[in-house]
Amino acid sequence: MPPRSEAVLLLTHFLDEHIVSLYRRLAAEAGARDVRILFNATDDGNPGYRAPGDAAVWPFGEADLRSLGYPRKGRHISDLDIELFSFPFQRAHPEYEHVWIVEYDVDFTGSWSEVFDAFSSNDADLLATNIHRFADNPGWWNWRGVRGPGGRVATEALVRVFMPFSRMSRRAYATLDAAYRQGWRGHYECTVPTILTQAALRIEDIGGDGEFVRPANRNRFYTSTPTVNDLSPGTFVFRPVMAAAGGRPNTLWHPVKPPGTRYVRGWRLGRMAAANRRLMALARRAGRQWSWLRGRKRGEGNLESPG
Repeated sequence: MPPRSEAVLLLTHFLDEHIVSLYRRLAAEAGARDVRILFNATDDGNPGYRAPGDAAVWPFGEADLRSLGYPRKGRHISDLDIELFSFPFQRAHPEYEHVWIVEYDVDFTGSWSEVFDAFSSNDADLLATNIHRFADNPGWWNWRGVRGPGGRVATEALVRVFMPFSRMSRRAYATLDAAYRQGWRGHYECTVPTILTQAALRIEDIGGDGEFVRPANRNRFYTSTPTVNDLSPGTFVFRPVMAAAGGRPNTLWHPVKPPGTRYVRGWRLGRMAAANRRLMALARRAGRQWSWLRGRKRGEGNLESPG
């Protein structure tokens, strides 16, 4: 696929000199690909900053997500729906066959062209990291929130993906758009790959060590541990936060948040995010209490209260 048919979006919720430097590096190393800063203006962490003229900023906000018209997803800026952040851009620019997403705390120890060009002729509808099935880590909390138009989705159909660095095809966007209009909902790390595999679209892992990785790419661009909720240890994980990328060359690293960088505590994610996190914490605690009470009722030993 010619690089000019690809866009590269640097996703961020704040703008400052650090973000501009990341953008300039991407623009210099992405070849003929179009590079933009995909800016979450609803969560602007540095509202007084004005980006220089050479920084191509493409802002979006809650109103743009609501305009997508999905009955269950995209009502607010939410950490369940981060995949939707690029949907308004893709709708405005359908000329791109593929759209890459690079979150602001992703680093690559090499020229970005090394990883982009490695997949320039790859026709996968989704390229991402840490792709695995329910059976690989059934304890991941977000499996249980996924619903299709008919309700719960069979666990054997559930797939998880990690998307701070990813690429989606025009066909993938159209497939997800249709599914969300039908009422699909849940955490995007599960809805996206589950919907695409159910539609017989092709998903592929950029690296790592799982069934979705091509043999030639096994552990090539990153390492991780998908059987653990935070995907650690590895170079491309959910936690812990890294102050700098490691020394392994031509490798993806996440999350990288240098100590001197402002506004890097994570997505604030609109008015609903804090309330949603509190509700989910309460739901997890209620689930633990219920399991404990059921165990007491069945007489399963001297069980201690989970608190």
